Amino acid sequence: MQDFRQQAVKNGVTLVESGPCQFCGSAVERGVAQCLDLFGELAGRVRNERGYAASHLFSVDAHALQHPEVHGRLNNHVHLLSLCLMLERGASAALGSRKPAVEKFLALGREWPPLSPPPMGMRGALTVKDVIDAAVEERPALSRRWGEQVWEAWRAHQPWVRRMLDRLMHD
Repeated sequence: MQDFRQQAVKNGVTLVESGPCQFCGSAVERGVAQCLDLFGELAGRVRNERGYAASHLFSVDAHALQHPEVHGRLNNHVHLLSLCLMLERGASAALGSRKPAVEKFLALGREWPPLSPPPMGMRGALTVKDVIDAAVEERPALSRRWGEQVWEAWRAHQPWVRRMLDRLMHD
């Protein structure tokens, strides 16, 4: 991913780099920069926490969908497809498990409809800080709940996601 600051400029967003994260509302001190740092720290735990590793993609998708203004054009599409696969179709949340579906989606090479995010602060109550601050044994379930909250926050786009997944599974 290109630098999040460059992506924000490209998306016409002015970053607030002090206080809580402007996108997810996480109680951090250095805004979105710290929120992204915490996510990097959480991602690093995949190697050492087997239980969390099995639920890691919930965190990846939830965090990305809470911060779409600092990601690329198809970010929302891919992460919503992934959440739907896991939450409604029973796919694994382990790292690497969504790769075939994502590659198939990207290979279709069409212009996809814009999937505008919910308003800032209304993208799920849980954040990366909640998951990273939780006890090790609580992280897998909390990561899943985080994904569920974000999926619900994006409910306006769920019909498109389901239709796309049906198409991907039948092509």
